[in-house]
Amino acid sequence: MDLDRPPDIVVIAGGAPIDRAQASVVSPDARVVAADAGVDRARSLGWRVDVAVGDFDSLDPQHAARLPRDKDATDLELALDVALEAAPARVLVAGIEGGRPDHALANLLVASSDRFARLEIELSLEGGRAWVVRDELTGSLPAGAVVSLVAVHGPATASVDGVRWPLDHDLLDAGSTRGVSNRSTGGALTLAVHDGTVLCIAPRTMEDDR
Repeated sequence: MDLDRPPDIVVIAGGAPIDRAQASVVSPDARVVAADAGVDRARSLGWRVDVAVGDFDSLDPQHAARLPRDKDATDLELALDVALEAAPARVLVAGIEGGRPDHALANLLVASSDRFARLEIELSLEGGRAWVVRDELTGSLPAGAVVSLVAVHGPATASVDGVRWPLDHDLLDAGSTRGVSNRSTGGALTLAVHDGTVLCIAPRTMEDDR
C-alpha cells in the first residue's frame, strides 16, 4: 500500500471533519458512501453522495430517509459493507470520532477487522492519519513525524525502516505499547507486516502546527 495513493472510495461518517489536505486528493471520480450525518459532511465538501446508509438519527431532517435505529452494527460498519462490494479497492474512511470514544474505538476495530481485509483502508482522524496494514505500507513522512504501530485483533510481527528505531521481525503484542511513538527520519518509510494486522498511526502533533 502506498500511503499517498488517492482513494477509489470515500466512506464518510458524521464525526470530526476530514482534514482539508486529505480531502483535496480525492478524485471527482471517487465513489462516496456516506453514513448518517456523513451525508451533510460530504455535501459541505462539494462531494456527490453515491450511497447513503444508516438510521439517520444525526442527519439534517430534510435529508433523512430513516432506517431502524435498533440494529446490530454502527452506521460506519454498514457503509464499509457497501465499500466491500467493490473490493479490492482503496478506501479513505473519515468522520469516525465526533466526541464518542466508544464509537471511535469500535470503528477503528471494525475497519481493521478481517472482514474488510480485501480493502486497503486509510483513516482520516481528528488528530492525524492511520492505515490498516496487513502486508506492506510504503511512502514518506516529514522528518521527526511521529509514527506509532499498534497491533490489533491479536499479536503481529513487523519490520519498519525509515524511522529512528527500526524494527526487524519484532513481535508487537496486542495491548502493548511496544511500537508507539517512533519518529520518521524523513526518507522512505517501509512497514512490512509479516503476520497479523497493524494500525500505523501518524498523529498530528503540536510541532506540526507551528
